Amino acid sequence: MSKTIVLAVDAARPEPGQHVQAAVEMIKDLASGEDKVVVLHVHEFAVGRFGRMQVDCAEGQGERLVADIVAEWAELHQLSFDLVLDGPAGGTFRRGRDGEHIEIAAIDFIRTLAGRLPGSGVLSNPLPL
Repeated sequence: MSKTIVLAVDAARPEPGQHVQAAVEMIKDLASGEDKVVVLHVHEFAVGRFGRMQVDCAEGQGERLVADIVAEWAELHQLSFDLVLDGPAGGTFRRGRDGEHIEIAAIDFIRTLAGRLPGSGVLSNPLPL
């Protein structure tokens, strides 16, 4: 089974090339030939209860990444939903008919699937990230 690996590389520190090289070495241990690897060059990263994350990526890449995660989660759990993700990389997603309606910030959606925030209803179904 293929998986999506999201790897954040600290580009704000001196010598960002060192971090990229370390990331490449780490991926060799984590990924198989079928896996999708997304490397984000992070300029600021502080996650907490009121945390924030700024990411430098190509136009539309964040939206595609979130859409891929939603699709993988939907396929894994086979549940109907009507999902509205607000904020950066947000969008509207639907699977099936008469599913639970959910409105949540995109970053909180990802954090919920990863088990960093509690989820209820269809959001109680995690996605191993």
